[in-house]
Amino acid sequence: MYYIIKKGRSNTTYIFIATGIFLIISFSIQLYIFSQTTQFKFQFPGDWDKPLGIIIGVFLIIRSRRFRNQRLGLFIKIDDKKMTFRTQENQDVQKVTLTDIINVSGNEDGITLKTSTNQNIVIDLTAVKSEKEMKILRKNLIQKLNS
Repeated sequence: MYYIIKKGRSNTTYIFIATGIFLIISFSIQLYIFSQTTQFKFQFPGDWDKPLGIIIGVFLIIRSRRFRNQRLGLFIKIDDKKMTFRTQENQDVQKVTLTDIINVSGNEDGITLKTSTNQNIVIDLTAVKSEKEMKILRKNLIQKLNS
């Protein structure tokens, strides 16, 4: 069973990375050509536009990591031996072995799993768009995990 709660968006990350690489390469070439032909002026504002362009390019590449969570999307996947899920944007992908699950209980917002290591794992389904879909998904997950 594979259910996509919210599809990931990767365009923003790639735009930031591509723009950052473009800025770094273009301003590096301009700085190299400029430094070969003339002397660099150390007074500000002087010739600082090229190094600042390189710094902005590096900043954009580093900042693109902010969009990593949006890129992954929200999903629930159940295989024969394990369950992999990510139901909130601020959490990482979690994996649970189906044989470790002792108890499955449903509540209004999702499902609570009790594992053999006395760990309670909460699968939050509030990101599902409609209440009807959330009820059907909760019912299907409980049936699948109890069998």
